[in-house]
Amino acid sequence: MSDKTFESSLSSLAVLVAVWIIAGITLAFTGIRPANMDASLLIFLNILTGLIVLIVGGGTLLYFWGKDYMSRE
Repeated sequence: MSDKTFESSLSSLAVLVAVWIIAGITLAFTGIRPANMDASLLIFLNILTGLIVLIVGGGTLLYFWGKDYMSRE
C-alpha cells in the first residue's frame, strides 16, 4: 500500500465515520428510532460505534501500510 493510498483511505474512513455520527444524531433527534429507544442512549451508542469503527479500521490500515513500508527497499 503506497503512502498516498494510505492517506486517502484513512481520510475517507474518517469522513465516513463523521457522516455516520451526524446521520445518527440527526435521526435520533427527528424521532426515527428503533423500538422507542431513548435518544441520548441512541446517540451515545452511535458515537461509540463510530469511534470503534474508526479505531479498528485505522489500525487495520496502519497495519497493512506498515507491513508494506517495512518490506520496501
